[in-house]
Amino acid sequence: MSIDKLKQRMIDAAHKAENLALDITGDKVSEEIQQQRYNICLSCDKLYQPTNTCKLCGCFMRAKTWLPRQSCPIKKWTATITE
Repeated sequence: MSIDKLKQRMIDAAHKAENLALDITGDKVSEEIQQQRYNICLSCDKLYQPTNTCKLCGCFMRAKTWLPRQSCPIKKWTATITE
């Protein structure tokens, strides 16, 4: 992997961490919705099983699936914002 590609991945990871941190301060989805989302992730070939992270967005899916404003990077599940 080139240095430029590595730098970009680090920048992307920092932005995602910031978004997740902002999301964590809010509400979470119901256990039913979280389980539905996570089951979708478990059946996806983009999930890196050893760490339960998405190969596309780099997020930890056990955490991300609880967050209402988050969505799958390939649209397998969407944000569920209720206001």
